[in-house]
This record gives sequence, structure tokens and C-alpha cells, in this order.
Amino acid sequence: MDTVVSVDTKMAVNDTNELVARVMVALEKNSMKRNEEKTKKDLSDQISKIQRNAYLSSKGIKPNTKTQLDLVFPDTIGAQKDMRHIPNDYARSSIFTARNKREPRKMLMHEKLFHYNEHISILYTGIELRAEDDEIVWLQILKYGESVPLGEPFEFSIKDLVRDMGWPKNGRNYDRARECISRLKANEVLALNTKAYGKSEAISLIQNYTAINDNECKPTQYRVWIDPNLIVLFAGNTFTNHVWKVYRDLSPVARRLADYIGSHQHPYPLNAEKFRQMCGSTDKNARSWRQSVKKACAEVQEAKIATLVTLDSNDQICCVRE
Repeated sequence: MDTVVSVDTKMAVNDTNELVARVMVALEKNSMKRNEEKTKKDLSDQISKIQRNAYLSSKGIKPNTKTQLDLVFPDTIGAQKDMRHIPNDYARSSIFTARNKREPRKMLMHEKLFHYNEHISILYTGIELRAEDDEIVWLQILKYGESVPLGEPFEFSIKDLVRDMGWPKNGRNYDRARECISRLKANEVLALNTKAYGKSEAISLIQNYTAINDNECKPTQYRVWIDPNLIVLFAGNTFTNHVWKVYRDLSPVARRLADYIGSHQHPYPLNAEKFRQMCGSTDKNARSWRQSVKKACAEVQEAKIATLVTLDSNDQICCVRE
């Protein structure tokens, strides 16, 4: 017996076939678009890598080879055991904030941070880092690792770290240091400098770490790796040197001011509002912020980081280095 197919059924089948065809065309277009976008990204990444390598070569650093900070910079890092070092592109940004301790730390996602220089951008993902502890912990960890090639592991104990920070040795500060290490690992930093290396690789301030724990499962001994791509931020001596015992004892706002001053041989006058943004401060009260700046100026001058540091009547921070 022959099967009778209705006109409606035939139309439904035709509509279905047409819909399938449209979906297939759309999928093909999306696939082509994705491939095109991937090709563009791959090409952009290759161009960025070429620019970074050319920049490193121009600074006397051979690209794609292991680099060791105290050997690449024997006079400014290797011979200066009492100094700590921070890349200028970080020193002039708000990557380490100076906010009130009572304010909760923010969680940032691809956040464009404030930077003093218009040709430099920093995109940050992770928990907010602060000058009061994260900044100095990172500088001290870099000190531990300066005598091994970037990308190779080095070790230190939590007790040594707390001691070298100048913090009292107690359980609270051991936990504080551990929390800093966790935050320094759990982030992604992408720097863009149109007048130098172009686009850096996206890195974490601590690339990786492993730890030996005590009976309470708290880390006591760390093995840490620093991303080899960090070298691009140091190349050409583009970093700031701080006398450690002076720098670590500064208040957070004074420490950020020392970062700005130290990163310039002849510091330009710095507008107080710009400095507030560099500190990531949420203090919108002009009078209150002026008082904070004046205290930081006095602190930096007393520490002999500069001969003269003052806030003038035009809200400009003026500085004279030795």
C-alpha cells in the first residue's frame, strides 16, 4: 500500500531542510570569523614578540635565554646588597595602592590601572595589592631570587621573610606574609609601553610556588619561581633602587612617593590629585588628602630620600634630589 504524504508534511520537511541549511551557513561563517580572529591575534602576538626581542637586544640582553638579575646588572643590583629594586613602569602606577586598612581589598578584572605616563598602560586582574605589605614582600622575594636565573626556583623560609621585612616575629605576621605571597601569585599583569618594549607578556608577580607545611598545614618553607618575561621591565636599567632599611619603614603613602621620586633622576612637580590616583586612594576630601601628602613629604625628606620635598600652594609636590 502506498504511503500518502500530505502537502503540509512536505512543506514542513522543506522548511526544516532550509533551516538546517541556514544553520550550517551560519556555523561556517562563525567558524571563518573565529579563524580570522585567531589569525589576527596570532599575528599580533608575533609582532609583539618581535618588538620585545628587538627592545631586549637593543639593551644588550639576548632574547630567549636565561637571565639573572645580579649578572645582567652587576653594579646596580649585584653589588647593592642593601638595596631593593622595582621596575619604573610599576613604580609610577597604582599597582600597589595606599588605601585605608579598613577598606576591603577590591577584586579587579582586566582593570586599567592609573599610570603617571600616558604612553604606558597596565591591565591588572586579581586581588588588589597594597603598598603596606604586598609591595615590600614582593621586592624582598625578588631580592632572594636575584642570584638565580629568572624562571628557575629559589627557596626561603617564612621566618626569614618576616625577619627581613623588619616585622616582629609572631604568628600574625607569619600569616600576613603568607597572605601576601598568595596574592602575589593569584594575579595577571599586562604592561604596554609604546615607547619601549610594546606589549609585555601577561605575567603573575610570582609565577609559581610550592611549600612545605607545618603540623597546622601552614607553609613554612617556600620554593618560588619568577616569570622570565619580567626581564623586559628591568632591561636598560629601567628600575628604581631603594635603600631597604629606609624604604621598608616608610608609611604606605610615603613609600609610593618614594617610588615616584626614585624613578626619576630629576623628578617633575607632581600634582597632588595625580599622586592620589597613583596611590589608588579613595580619599576624595581635598583637605584631608593634602594633610596626608604633607606628612608623606616630611617623612620622605626626613628619611633623606631627597634633599627637599614639599607641597606648594598650587598643590604641586616639588622635590629636589641630591
